[in-house]
Amino acid sequence: MSREKDRIRGPVRRVVTGTRADGKSAVLFDSDNPYGHARGAGSTTTFNEIWAFNHSPAPLGGEKDGGDHPLSHSPPAEGAHFRVIQSGKEDPTKIDMKEAEKQFAAMNSGGMSERTPSKRHWNMHRTPTVDYGIATYRGRTHVLPESEFYMAKGDVVVQLGHLHSWDSTNGENIMIFDMIGGEFPHDD
Repeated sequence: MSREKDRIRGPVRRVVTGTRADGKSAVLFDSDNPYGHARGAGSTTTFNEIWAFNHSPAPLGGEKDGGDHPLSHSPPAEGAHFRVIQSGKEDPTKIDMKEAEKQFAAMNSGGMSERTPSKRHWNMHRTPTVDYGIATYRGRTHVLPESEFYMAKGDVVVQLGHLHSWDSTNGENIMIFDMIGGEFPHDD
């Protein structure tokens, strides 16, 4: 079996480079990503947290591992996070909604993400973020409250804090997301 095929359900390799204390460029971390979090509740999704920072501009020095943080659905309000999402073929009838609500609440300790009931998809939500999403292995369906569209391998989506979900009933897929803290419009 090829290494690419193994990456669908197996761990993502994470290589972090930077500057050591002696001023030399170096590989700081190189291993299977230690920060993979199963979505749970019958979902086939794994969130691979690669790196996050709390404020911009991001700190570029030190030995802190930017992936070593509790799973959060949204990035820090003034920062960003980068994640790789691996999903297997999903069966919506196998989702335990009570458990899904508990899992979402656990991932949303900062209260920034919002979920809303929807007949279109079990995980309709929005985050106060600008998200750059890239389909890197196979495709995935982007579900909106009143429509949907298919993201093929290589397609890029820019999400601006709208209600949405992702459907993986077509099979295994991988997407990469860079999520940057934003602000919902205020009703004035």
